[in-house]
Amino acid sequence: MSVAMLLLLGGNAYAGAALAADPTDDPSPPPASEHHPHESSDGPSPPASHTPGGHATMQPDRIPPQDYATDAVARVEVAAHVDVAVHWDGMRQYHFKSLVDTTAGGTGVFVNPSGGLVTSAEAVELNQERVTVYAVNQAWHRVAGVPLPKNPYERMRVRDDPKLDAAVNSCYQPNSPKAECAVFITPEVRVHPYTAAKKPKALKAAVMSTSGGVAVLSVAAPGKTATVALAADPQADKTWTSVGWPATPVATARPATVQGRYDRQGAVSDQDKDIDKLRRHLGTGMPGSVLVNDRGAVTGMLSPADRSVDVLRPAQITAALDKSGMQAERGPGDSSMTNGLARYAKHEYRHAAPWLHSAAEDTGQGATAVRYHKAAHASTGKPNDMSDVADAHTGHDASGNSTNWALFGPLIGLTVLAVAGGVLFVLKRRRQGPADDTGPESPPRPTADPIAPTAMLAVGPAAGKRPPLAVTVPSESENHEQRATDRPESHQEDADRPAAQGTYCGNCGALLSPGDRFCFSCGTAFHGP
Repeated sequence: MSVAMLLLLGGNAYAGAALAADPTDDPSPPPASEHHPHESSDGPSPPASHTPGGHATMQPDRIPPQDYATDAVARVEVAAHVDVAVHWDGMRQYHFKSLVDTTAGGTGVFVNPSGGLVTSAEAVELNQERVTVYAVNQAWHRVAGVPLPKNPYERMRVRDDPKLDAAVNSCYQPNSPKAECAVFITPEVRVHPYTAAKKPKALKAAVMSTSGGVAVLSVAAPGKTATVALAADPQADKTWTSVGWPATPVATARPATVQGRYDRQGAVSDQDKDIDKLRRHLGTGMPGSVLVNDRGAVTGMLSPADRSVDVLRPAQITAALDKSGMQAERGPGDSSMTNGLARYAKHEYRHAAPWLHSAAEDTGQGATAVRYHKAAHASTGKPNDMSDVADAHTGHDASGNSTNWALFGPLIGLTVLAVAGGVLFVLKRRRQGPADDTGPESPPRPTADPIAPTAMLAVGPAAGKRPPLAVTVPSESENHEQRATDRPESHQEDADRPAAQGTYCGNCGALLSPGDRFCFSCGTAFHGP
């Protein structure tokens, strides 16, 4: 296993421990702090106590539930392209582009990083009568100068010209045979993600299906998007935080949120009071707004109808996804965001910053990820940064590389020994090299009998720098002649050669060192003194 892989596993294990240690169901917002992006103006944070080492000992923060999900929460907008052909003193045609239906739209959440989004069915229902009235009024105002009503969505009345009044009013039912107009409507659904990009664009979406009150959309996202997790169905008395966008989100804005508890039937408790609060805070973003638990996972989706509000459960969302052929998935940016927030909550800003930066990059500059990354970067290395304290407890080095020398020290030692052994082996073989390197008083080196070629492994820094030793295999006639005449006997060589200069192997002719008991080239053993 590579060192990089071990470091990654160690970092993930540390993130898991951080997640398990986070606090729970208290829905109250955290106290303000000058470096926290989720701060409120309710009051200052408690002062931090300092240790002798110069680092503050600080209790972990509680990340607001909506901050886990807001980068995946988007505004859903419904518009229409309307063409009106008016038959009056000839035919004239008018095109009205992108008429937004302000009575439709709502909130949606991405459940798939490739652009899968869910919202309530009400959020994508275009009020065709409303946009028809608006377009017809504009067309007749241009054709015949009919005054526009104060409310552009009210029908016109031409009291002093009955013929013109009848022609105008016939156009409000364009499918009628007596209509003086032809009206063509092309609906369009647009999605506005919560992003810190300088020039965010509305994304076009196609409605894949609407079933069980849930609309499934496929959004033409340019890259990966942040997503929410679908939790289990709501449990009695568990807290929820609603998250929705009553207007187009911008990087400097925060989504509208409301907090409450589920009742014993899994609905919002105290229906009248809580519904009024939801309507007041969420406004036109109420359809499709999600209810999330303390970890930002969706436990319900709001589906308003008249004065009542239904809560669509995660199981209903999953069933609608199945019918549309889409699956709920999480992306790499979601994992980075979770890891970054876990470290941020523990005031480990140096550790959190790269995770949050990765989350922002992987999710198209999600505004929440960008905001947390800026705050973590600004606090890195300051006294309230607890990253060094965490390193001391986990064995990570100060640079954040998480190197555990107790583990890698022995491995490095073994590597050094292996390299040293290889170098010694190469030097030993070189000592057995050609006799041309010896002085003139040394006897000539006998030519060895042909042997099978042997491969030598170059180890360490010398590998690849020196040319390989040339091996010359003498012909059979040369071998026979040398064996008969030139090669001295081994016992004569031992008698004539001083002991300090070593001797030669009688079998293969390799140079031996004083005291060698066997030949390193051919393995012949010696039993002499």
